Amino acid sequence: MNEELLNCWEIKKCQRQKGGKKVGELGQCIASKEGMGHSCWAVAGTLCGGKIQGTTAQKIRFCTSCEVYEIYNRSRGELGKMIRTTYPKEDAKYYDIMMKFYNKETLAGLI
Repeated sequence: MNEELLNCWEIKKCQRQKGGKKVGELGQCIASKEGMGHSCWAVAGTLCGGKIQGTTAQKIRFCTSCEVYEIYNRSRGELGKMIRTTYPKEDAKYYDIMMKFYNKETLAGLI
């Protein structure tokens, strides 16, 4: 694994990745299940701060102040651009999720 590109569960030390110590108690994190450890803010239903964060729209404001977002955000994160080449499948999922999110948000603002 690339040491510079730690997954969110490694940064946050939540222990909810596959095989993690907290999986039995809290379940495996959806970001881990989906292979989205560098894009967790885009994944609905992550458990951060001890509670389920909900949809992307519900949690995005909370997530933008998180160190994982600050590191991996595709537009401004210091390592975000490396995700494209290192984890292309995750990057494709991320853009698919974000395009659906922004299209819904944009459409809601126009109606």
